[in-house]
Amino acid sequence: MRRIIAVDLDGTLLSSKNTITEYTKEIIQLLAKKNIFFILASGRHHVDIIEIRDILKIRSFIIASNGAKIYDLDNQLIFSDCLDKEIASQLCKIKYLEKDIITQVYKKNRWFVNNNKVNNKFCSALSSLQYEYFTPDKFAFDNICKIFFTSNNFEKLYILEKKIIDIWGEKVNISFSVPGCLEVVSGKTSKGHGVRLISHLLGIPLDSCIAFGDGMNDLDMLTISGQAYIMKNADSCLKNALPNIEIIDSNNNNGVAKRLDEIFIKHKKI
Repeated sequence: MRRIIAVDLDGTLLSSKNTITEYTKEIIQLLAKKNIFFILASGRHHVDIIEIRDILKIRSFIIASNGAKIYDLDNQLIFSDCLDKEIASQLCKIKYLEKDIITQVYKKNRWFVNNNKVNNKFCSALSSLQYEYFTPDKFAFDNICKIFFTSNNFEKLYILEKKIIDIWGEKVNISFSVPGCLEVVSGKTSKGHGVRLISHLLGIPLDSCIAFGDGMNDLDMLTISGQAYIMKNADSCLKNALPNIEIIDSNNNNGVAKRLDEIFIKHKKI
């Protein structure tokens, strides 16, 4: 039977040191040679996800920027939905002068940050892209697929989340990938939407999809999949939101690979 495996990256497939173990590579490569399709689903820019896919040495679908960009097995863009230009403009300005919050923008193949010091753990160490500075008065707000706000002051991000919801409601999709990273994309996009699209494209029902995640931006992807697993290290908000979904071993202990090994190899389902 054909299956889909949709897996988040940071905090799920990747270790906290931003690496993939040889055991994980071995299991994924073995399954990818069978009648199984992989989806790498992440808030990351698609340039970063392609590099991770190449480390795995597999063909896969890519859901990038929390669903704003979706690519097929041949790296062809099959879905794109950027933020409304006026909304993007206001979001880029809303906390531009806030010293405790860094405003970050994905625009086409480029990554921009505001002029605050890039001094928290949610920035350049996690990306192969080189960030550039932007100033609102000299910036074009078209073709922006994701805006995200990072801070070590979680309370300020929670307040900002409420403000954004109050202003734009369902026009945006807003979620925390981790407690210190608040991500905003178009209201029409999400990881779950991407999984639905790929499921329809392949003609494989969602009941045959297995999903793994650790953050609130994984919630709808986990909810719609026939089998779903939450990482031991996941955000407590995700665990509380989906109390009936099984929790597996952590990202630092090969949680995804262990469960896939158990499902498909030890039980000889491939």
